[in-house]
Amino acid sequence: MRQELTFFVNFFSFFPKIGIYCIEGGEVVKLQSRESFICLFFCALMMLSTFNTVNVLAQDDKDIQPLSTYISSCSCSASISGITLKCSSTLYSRNSVKLSIKMELQKKKSGVYETIKTWSLSKTGLSLSMSEKRAINLLSDYRLKTTFTAGTEKQIKYAYPA
Repeated sequence: MRQELTFFVNFFSFFPKIGIYCIEGGEVVKLQSRESFICLFFCALMMLSTFNTVNVLAQDDKDIQPLSTYISSCSCSASISGITLKCSSTLYSRNSVKLSIKMELQKKKSGVYETIKTWSLSKTGLSLSMSEKRAINLLSDYRLKTTFTAGTEKQIKYAYPA
């Protein structure tokens, strides 16, 4: 820190002389023109790199998505008919890999969703779909949590019945 402070004090005391100065072995030394150019180039590059910011305005969650290697698309839905809740999920892959879907029917208790039923299905291929039904209490809140796996890639989605 002390040597850096000395550098700045000495740099500004030599400011009327054009050039870049540094401290070598306790002495103030003027850099050669090639060294000065390289030093100025990297200083300018570092200063300009701070201005290289990008503002992104996302309209919704579909605007910004992580890069998917295996999963082409996945969706899940939950619908109520009478006292029956129908849960459906579909997974599409870019390549033929091991696919799996794990659907968890969750019921809200004391403000927290708890899993009350789990269904799973897996196979190797390009697509996988599953659909299950369950009788429910219409006075309770439910949601479907679906975990989609293709190869080593995993995505989790939620569906709330209307």
